[in-house]
Amino acid sequence: AFWQIGLVQFFSWFAFLYMWNYTTGGIAENVWSVDPMNTTSPEYQSAGNWVGVLFAVQAIGSVLWAMVLPMFKSAKVGYSVSLVLGALGFISTYFIHDQYMLFVSFLLIGCAWAAMLALPFTILTNSISGKNMGTYLGLFNGTICLPQIIAASIGGVLLSLVGGAQVNMLVLAGILLILGAASVFIIKETSAEKADK
Repeated sequence: AFWQIGLVQFFSWFAFLYMWNYTTGGIAENVWSVDPMNTTSPEYQSAGNWVGVLFAVQAIGSVLWAMVLPMFKSAKVGYSVSLVLGALGFISTYFIHDQYMLFVSFLLIGCAWAAMLALPFTILTNSISGKNMGTYLGLFNGTICLPQIIAASIGGVLLSLVGGAQVNMLVLAGILLILGAASVFIIKETSAEKADK
């Protein structure tokens, strides 16, 4: 379960690093029609300010979705559905040119964020015994850090491959979340109590 959940984590945290790195430039391009390299322009500054609002909307979406997640009978289904909703949010930013419509995108991204913060740890802790839990949870942090290190190291190359438009990196983030959602179903949930017997 550790490695299987780690694969989902790989795609998920890869995607979110690109959100943090490229949202301001992508929104500046797509909504304010400004060169994202012109970071001193008033339009870019307006885009940056609006991204702060969008991240607040994402946080609200995350809190609301966290109340929905317990209604799923299967943690895996809830996890996968959440990542798909987040993927739709990322991909939709490419097609949206109105700053207020982006609220919908970031509410959906919040769904993925809520699941990422809770469900991997839930599934993992259910599958390990108490005597090993601290070790495994410590090592599990590597499934958060490593994808971001890799994503940061190749981000410039990927940006050039997708045409240099930063909003395309948000679409890529959406595709990565879809891969993560598909990977959820390879996780073999186990019970530590059953394994000990």
